[in-house]
Amino acid sequence: MLPGWIWLSIAIVIAFILRYSYVRFYKILEADRETLFIQCSSRRPDILTEASIRHLPPAVRLWLTRSGVLNKAFNSTVHLYQQGEMRTATNSKWMPVKAQQWFNSAAPGFLWVADVKMFPSLYLAGKDSYVNGKGHMLISFLSMLPIVNAKGPEIDQSSMIRYLAEIVWFPYAAVSHYIRWEEVDELTARATITYAGISASALFRFNEEGDFISLTAKRYYSAKGRTTLEDWLVETEPGACQIFEGIRIPDRLQVTWLLKSGRFTWFLLKVTDIKYHENRKYQLIQSPQHEYL
Repeated sequence: MLPGWIWLSIAIVIAFILRYSYVRFYKILEADRETLFIQCSSRRPDILTEASIRHLPPAVRLWLTRSGVLNKAFNSTVHLYQQGEMRTATNSKWMPVKAQQWFNSAAPGFLWVADVKMFPSLYLAGKDSYVNGKGHMLISFLSMLPIVNAKGPEIDQSSMIRYLAEIVWFPYAAVSHYIRWEEVDELTARATITYAGISASALFRFNEEGDFISLTAKRYYSAKGRTTLEDWLVETEPGACQIFEGIRIPDRLQVTWLLKSGRFTWFLLKVTDIKYHENRKYQLIQSPQHEYL
């Protein structure tokens, strides 16, 4: 049996490795966030008026009016907090998730930082980013051992679609120069986003009051070493709207893949807070499993 001092030394080494890996992982995230905000517009924010949204489909105009973004000025940066549950397969267990996300609406981009709790004291640290037209998904066990490190054209398209879906949390981005809208019917509009030489489209559906209710799009899905283009659905829970800093948004969403094998709902999330006017000099990013910033 090993002496106690050897076990203590082993524990100290393991703790050092874990701490080093943690700091290294979150330094990568800090660099990503700085790159994301370099493109943020420094000019005076535009103010949306009824005249400035007149060219949009009626359903989109009603949504923006209902959201409360008219006659207000916003920064191009958004800081969002969320929590929820996710799973990796229809028969797998739901795992608690805490996350933070930063958006840049001047040049479309985001950084999503999450911890997924697998078991007590065991978690996956993940980041999903879309910066300069490039997507990157990185998932590490305990912020240390990479499990997923995905880049490439398919990730770029998927990240672009994700950004387009998530403008429902900062609706004023709907009038951005990189988004084009087409009327489909009185409650549906197609949005096409074009940036960095890539385009992608999604159908936005609203109710008669002007609240967002769902989005469908084609998005790349990876499983068992294969990547296929599948139907992707984002839905609000009935009556799931909240007002943050005067802006009405859907605060509870579920994300589903509509696969040939059936419906796979894999992420249930709730927005707990949004900062639209936060100073860009943020504190250091920390694991969302700890206290939020």
